[in-house]
Amino acid sequence: DNMNFIKRIIEHRKYKKSPEYISYLECLDLNRKDVIRLSGYYDACKTVYEDMLNNHINQDSKEFLDAKEQMLRWYYAMCESIKQEDFIRPNSKEEIEDRQRIANTFGSSLKNIVGDESSLRFHGTPIYFAKDIIADGYISSTADRFDGYYKSTDLPGEFSASDISSIERTINFFTDFCSYQRCLPCGVLFVMKEGEEDIELRQSATMKSFNFHDNPDRLVGILGTSEVKDMLLDWVNEAKMDTSKVFTYDEFLEYALNNNIESSKKL
Repeated sequence: DNMNFIKRIIEHRKYKKSPEYISYLECLDLNRKDVIRLSGYYDACKTVYEDMLNNHINQDSKEFLDAKEQMLRWYYAMCESIKQEDFIRPNSKEEIEDRQRIANTFGSSLKNIVGDESSLRFHGTPIYFAKDIIADGYISSTADRFDGYYKSTDLPGEFSASDISSIERTINFFTDFCSYQRCLPCGVLFVMKEGEEDIELRQSATMKSFNFHDNPDRLVGILGTSEVKDMLLDWVNEAKMDTSKVFTYDEFLEYALNNNIESSKKL
């Protein structure tokens, strides 16, 4: 069971008087308060939205669209906090140091291997959204998953995906490498080959929504830190995907050294 994995980490790091364990308890308490607070905001906005529907307000009016966006904004925030609660655990100094090393070196190391002209694409996401992506078997925009709510600039039918020139930005800003501040595991990096329709989208750092089961050869790797690799393997196995595509960041660099990862042929 996936959550048993987190429970094992908690039990292993359960030093009741340590700063890490105290911080964990504080983050857990704060998260639970956030869930209650955000649920209240969502419920209030949902009531306003439903009243408008019942009163047959023009659904193209600014008033109605603003009410819907407010409701969806709080719904998104509430869902995110609920998902986070499942993954909160005490930090490990060694794990934090490891992810900081990866954040500082992985992008440049991969560039040295694949070159500046690589067409590989990268999508970073927090650990709790990675679980959903793997279970669903596809990556899509927030607008597609949350009834038109734009959390980012990604349009329906597209999602954010950097190329090798901007991989550091994906690592540092979107792959949740600083999530230890909330006592959460590091996020996940999906490495993909772009399709023909994605080439023109490279400049806007987006790709078309991507189904892993329809395009298994285009998924190159699912990367996580050592802390979460076994959990990723469980998720990928449950989703009936190829577990050989799960790597730690260091393992992926080694794999890229010995394989042409853009054509999947051995060097």
